[in-house]
Amino acid sequence: MDFYNELIESEKFCKNLGKLILTSGKLESIIKKITQAHNKSQNLEYATLGKLVSLCKNNQLIEDDMLEALDFIKTRRNYLTHSLFPLFNEEVDVTLLPRDNLEPEDAEYYFSNCVSELIENMNFVIDTLGVQGT
Repeated sequence: MDFYNELIESEKFCKNLGKLILTSGKLESIIKKITQAHNKSQNLEYATLGKLVSLCKNNQLIEDDMLEALDFIKTRRNYLTHSLFPLFNEEVDVTLLPRDNLEPEDAEYYFSNCVSELIENMNFVIDTLGVQGT
């Protein structure tokens, strides 16, 4: 749990994680517009990113390459928001991010950069889908 506390104390990591959450909201909003354009009667107010991606996939609303990108984003975003505590509390297996042999600087640099890269991926998809959603 020591490294989990390093993450909490890392201003850069926490700042980037906050940006990730805000960018996720923007991405979800764009996907909702695309989905609602297909089915106006569907209430998507509380739809999760996973639900929205599934709707797009099932209704073929987005190109396959963008669906792959959305799956990639969804998996990593969910991991960052739901699995870090369980990871460092040894409740889940190591999958996307390491748990062992970490230095305190890894919170500020490695983990923070992983979040930044995911934000860049999200922004690419947002820019691409934003054209489709308007």
